[in-house]
Amino acid sequence: MTGLEVLLNMQLSDKLSRRNFQLMWFGNFISQFGSQIAFITLMFWLKEEVGLASVMGLSAMLFSVFIALFSPLGGVLADTYSRKKIIICSDILSGTASLILPVTFYFLPDQIYLLVTLVLLIQLVLGAALGVYDPAYSSLLTNVVSKKQLPLANAVKNATIQGAMLIGQGVGLLLYGQFGIIVILFANSFSFYLSALAESWIKPPKQVGEISSQSWSRPNFQKLFYSMKEGLEYISNDPSVKSLLVLIGGVYFLSGPFVVLLPFYIEQSLYAPGFWYGYLISVFGGGGLIGYLSLPYFKLIVQDWSSLGLASFLIFGFLLIGLGLSDNIYFTLIIFFGCGYCFGLINVMIETAILTNTPDVKRGRVMSIYRVITRLTYPLGMMVSGAIADLYLISIDFIFIICGFLVLVLSLQQFRGQKLKTALAF
Repeated sequence: MTGLEVLLNMQLSDKLSRRNFQLMWFGNFISQFGSQIAFITLMFWLKEEVGLASVMGLSAMLFSVFIALFSPLGGVLADTYSRKKIIICSDILSGTASLILPVTFYFLPDQIYLLVTLVLLIQLVLGAALGVYDPAYSSLLTNVVSKKQLPLANAVKNATIQGAMLIGQGVGLLLYGQFGIIVILFANSFSFYLSALAESWIKPPKQVGEISSQSWSRPNFQKLFYSMKEGLEYISNDPSVKSLLVLIGGVYFLSGPFVVLLPFYIEQSLYAPGFWYGYLISVFGGGGLIGYLSLPYFKLIVQDWSSLGLASFLIFGFLLIGLGLSDNIYFTLIIFFGCGYCFGLINVMIETAILTNTPDVKRGRVMSIYRVITRLTYPLGMMVSGAIADLYLISIDFIFIICGFLVLVLSLQQFRGQKLKTALAF
């Protein structure tokens, strides 16, 4: 029995809930793992064949932008139709689109421009499919586990994504050298189909507002836009949910500079070799993984999660300031682990709070806005900080200190009063 199974057997006492969650977990892990291996392989292939960082960046940007663009539609669909069917169809679409790449690589290996164009187009399709998938998956999670079990289930879900990223990107280049890109791309496509197969065995209860399979019809676009507007109005009128979204958006925006400026920080502030970039990113990811999984256990010792939330934000802010003051690579390594831990804890805490406090009939739409915010504010922070560093010649250390200070101000301002005490009391 694996550690995950032990964890689930202890906490998810209901047999059907445990079975449903295990199927969701397996489907998500296998598709995420395949996607991460394919991602790093394609990035390396683009570097070899094209040699332009801009093309590599464009590929990643198109993927993120299309997730953000299609998430609102995914939220509406998740609140209207069967969430189980949505995630299955999204995986089948992703698998079919991904299958085009290895077939083209096999039959037209010398058509580099066609292959590069196709890689970019497939990124659009995969981003759109994931934009529809994410709100339905997160909302379905609340249907298959109870409110009491949700912190654990959501922590395991986020840890799965983080773990798949760390392992997948770590072994991706090794597999690329061993098997070649065609085999890896075929395997990635197969992982989506395998995920859809696992998800087809889920037996969730019928969600509120779900349209039965017999009454599925062509979507009314006017109703879809009205439903999106209704979701935004709900967020606007709910101060606690709005505050949670402001907090997570601020953290992602103020964390962006630490990614884009990190290579320069290592060279100019720490005077360390460039290979430390990989170590720092890995330590951050490892800290995040532990942060995700530690949240459920705080429920045993912390009654007021608003105090835990405020403490996490404040520690995160002080750690960011510490990066700006540090001139020792080993001390920075420790700080990066702490930043990753707080980042993971903050992410799963806020996501769980939003899922818990949002009515089921609006959960998909609210989660879609959550996805839009987290997908766009991160690269926006990278872009703004990069422009400031280039145009105004402000030192990277000072930018890091300012980001940490702003995290402190944001957290103190949002946690003021009682609006988050109810939201974090789950």
